[in-house]
Amino acid sequence: MTRQAVSDISLANHLALAVCRKGQGNAHLINELSRVVYLTYYLQEAGFGDAPVDLYRRAEAALEQAAGRSQRDGVGQVNDEVAAMLEEILGIHDQQLTAAAARHVIEANARFSRFIKSDFRSPFSKDAQTNDRRDDAHFSVSATANSLQ
Repeated sequence: MTRQAVSDISLANHLALAVCRKGQGNAHLINELSRVVYLTYYLQEAGFGDAPVDLYRRAEAALEQAAGRSQRDGVGQVNDEVAAMLEEILGIHDQQLTAAAARHVIEANARFSRFIKSDFRSPFSKDAQTNDRRDDAHFSVSATANSLQ
């Protein structure tokens, strides 16, 4: 990925967190932060990172609570403890975007797309991981994706 693309993605992610930390977020920004948690996890599974899976599980649970509050109150907000956890994940994701080839990022996005279309509640469940990996065995990166490397 180009430096500019990495910079743009990183900036958007960090801005989403900053806005939610100030209590000025919305459901869309909470969903974007959840998306980053999942993409970071998928890229870690591809060999980019080694954070404990529990970090992702705790972030997922905290963002689910924030999403529920956002739907109920109309305000997307995360507290300082959750923000610190998300900062750690965003830092990992920034490093991943710098280190990973574009095809790995595309594959992570494809896994995320399959997950959100599935009946699984979390990509961290054993069933979701087994099913997703089975799907990956048949996943072929397009010629366009390969040319982005």
